[in-house]
Amino acid sequence: MTRQISLVELPVTFARPLRLFTYIIGHSQLLLRGQQDTEQGHSTTLEVLFKNVSALSVRDHYPSLTIREASGEEEEELRGAVPGPWYDARAFVLGEKLLGGFVVAGNVYWGESSAPETYSSFLVPEYDLPRFNPDEPLPSEPRAINTPFPRRR
Repeated sequence: MTRQISLVELPVTFARPLRLFTYIIGHSQLLLRGQQDTEQGHSTTLEVLFKNVSALSVRDHYPSLTIREASGEEEEELRGAVPGPWYDARAFVLGEKLLGGFVVAGNVYWGESSAPETYSSFLVPEYDLPRFNPDEPLPSEPRAINTPFPRRR
């Protein structure tokens, strides 16, 4: 299957629980994951991947999550707290205020799959995350991965 990348506008809101799943130090990647919960109407696994992370402050769990770009004032505050060149990094705020968390990263991607939470990541396939049932076949990858439009300068 060919994976399609869809460009979308921020903010984006996920009306479902997500939790910190892993931080891959060598690749500077942060992965949040929302598990399947058919009783709550979530038949898919949701993954949110931040790539080229240079700074972060995140909670271990979000009952729901809105990802937005930092306002000019918030970005100025973060640039003061995160010295050094940002190059093409963007400041993503997790929630309404910086206190809810932030990630300074090159980009963010998200998608949903039928993959149960016990499987490796479908957004970071090159990183072999532990699987609880390694003998079970892998489900198909999501048809579309989403990412925000490039920053307008």
